[in-house]
Amino acid sequence: MIHVEIRDENKVMQAQQLGHHQNLQDTVEKAVEMYIQYLEQQSIIQEFGTIDFVEDYDYKKQRGIR
Repeated sequence: MIHVEIRDENKVMQAQQLGHHQNLQDTVEKAVEMYIQYLEQQSIIQEFGTIDFVEDYDYKKQRGIR
């Protein structure tokens, strides 16, 4: 078990109420889950614009190779 000291209990209580969580543990677990999801989305967003596409690629020609 991990012990976490929370500085602003009002934010946690607000999250618990808005999320309809039964207890503090459920609230914190959901917050961590959402934070991980947010970080994963940020890493995907950073990849936009980094893939080079071949402008003259002919997908119809590729179909005939099979």
